Amino acid sequence: MGWNFWWGVAAFFLGGLATQLNGWLAYRRQRKDRADDAADALRQRREEFELQHLVEFNELLREAGAAVHAWEQADRRFRHLRDTNSLDEDAVERRLQANAASEAALNAAAAQVGYILVDDIRDAAHRLIDDLYVLSGGIFDGATLSLSQLHNQTMEVHDAIGARVRAVYAGKSG
Repeated sequence: MGWNFWWGVAAFFLGGLATQLNGWLAYRRQRKDRADDAADALRQRREEFELQHLVEFNELLREAGAAVHAWEQADRRFRHLRDTNSLDEDAVERRLQANAASEAALNAAAAQVGYILVDDIRDAAHRLIDDLYVLSGGIFDGATLSLSQLHNQTMEVHDAIGARVRAVYAGKSG
């Protein structure tokens, strides 16, 4: 009868210990699940942020390139009209408006460069924007800079952005 009592007491304590162990394991599982959910949410927010800014910068870069090209064309047209004594009353204003549009587009693109998360793409974008500023500033001085070089540089940045966007999406599905 003494052993049955101690077996009962031992079973009672072992049952309590098993319940405590089960609760502790469930707590650890829940804590790990919460940490995994938080990590997934953070990764998803990062990807959304990155994609949003890459696509936005890509569009701003396209607009900046078009604006610089339009500025160069407006300046060329102005110089031609001036050299042929054919200036109309709005020629100076069109030239200044094209320059202002170019500066605004470059400023908008430059403001987004810092949000690019991938260092190589951000560095290439900085170099390109700097070169576009140089080109835009040189137009006033009548400098003829290599648009084809800047076009190639722009295409490299567009390609790098496209590759990164594809990589992010491939990471989501793969």
